[in-house]
Amino acid sequence: MHCLENTQGEIPRSARNYSLNKVFAQTLQVGRAYGPLGARVTGKEGETMRAARLRVLACFLLTQAGSAQVPITPKLLTPSSIRNVVALPFNSWGNPACDKDGNMYFHAARSYSEAEILRLSADGSEGKIFKLSDQFPEASAFLFSDFSVSPGGNVYVLGGIPKRKVFLLLRFDQDGKMDEPISPRLPEGVSIDSIIATDNAACLLFGYYYAANAPSELKEKSYMALVDPSGVVRQELHVSIPGLDMAKWAAGQISSPGVALGDDGNFYLAGPNQILVVSLGGDLLRRIPFDNPYSDSRVARLQVSGGLILMTLARVDNHYLHHRYLALLNPSGGVVGYYEPPEQAGGRSVCYSAKQGLTFLKLENGQLKLLTAPLN
Repeated sequence: MHCLENTQGEIPRSARNYSLNKVFAQTLQVGRAYGPLGARVTGKEGETMRAARLRVLACFLLTQAGSAQVPITPKLLTPSSIRNVVALPFNSWGNPACDKDGNMYFHAARSYSEAEILRLSADGSEGKIFKLSDQFPEASAFLFSDFSVSPGGNVYVLGGIPKRKVFLLLRFDQDGKMDEPISPRLPEGVSIDSIIATDNAACLLFGYYYAANAPSELKEKSYMALVDPSGVVRQELHVSIPGLDMAKWAAGQISSPGVALGDDGNFYLAGPNQILVVSLGGDLLRRIPFDNPYSDSRVARLQVSGGLILMTLARVDNHYLHHRYLALLNPSGGVVGYYEPPEQAGGRSVCYSAKQGLTFLKLENGQLKLLTAPLN
């Protein structure tokens, strides 16, 4: 376990552009000089600022708000339980992930470019590290870009080898054993930003056409595809997110849109004012419009469980990230509630489930604690 206090703010796409956005168009710049003590954060769209030291224990983000009348004043969540975690304080980058059993996964590495994932059990009593196999000959050259966890608990890591100009997809089983790396067979000019893992061994890759060799008519257009375990593109999903500024996303000026796998097996993609629901087969099933009740905030993360869509709204005030949560009915989009974190939470949430509500991870006097707060 790592013994570093997490002081990480949001890692916007501009700060992790080495993570294969412009990977093969220019030399990678790992972290762009932004380490865990000086991460950049984004405020209003198109506006960036360097974060002051953020004493938060995990770096995650969510989405943007509801379609019915939204309460102006958020309800303060109240913890129903607080328990200690066995792990020592650790450094964490980007969004965490959770499986269907509530186990928590963090990109717990010394730098963003390193591929090391920490799994904490749902009750915080056990931990396990997933790292590159010693049998992987290019481990030292691999640069991390994103990771995802299937509902069943398999870990997928997206990254690449800059010298060879290839993306690689690494899969770990629940015991931490790493399979042979997969090289997705993507069209020329595509840069992959996000990955969403499923239980049927397929992954959704989400990115855009950016590189110099991308067809001119496709430059700065989004790209989504389902990739099978051999790396073959099973199906391209021709869905665009309304209101998403592709030029700013491709340039790293705004963070990735919220993308999630729902417990109904569909993909959910959040734009500035609506959520798209897409089937595993690539069909657009419905659009769920919403309004954002948290002024000057943006969509940071999206989670779907038990008939609810939970959106995390992120805003920067005085160089600090602040979060609120909007719960919508699925599929109607009706507003269930608008919330702010418990005062004791000390930051953002780690997981959400319809049964337990939101789980927060915080550091208190050198001890990690898990707080659970139901949405009621």
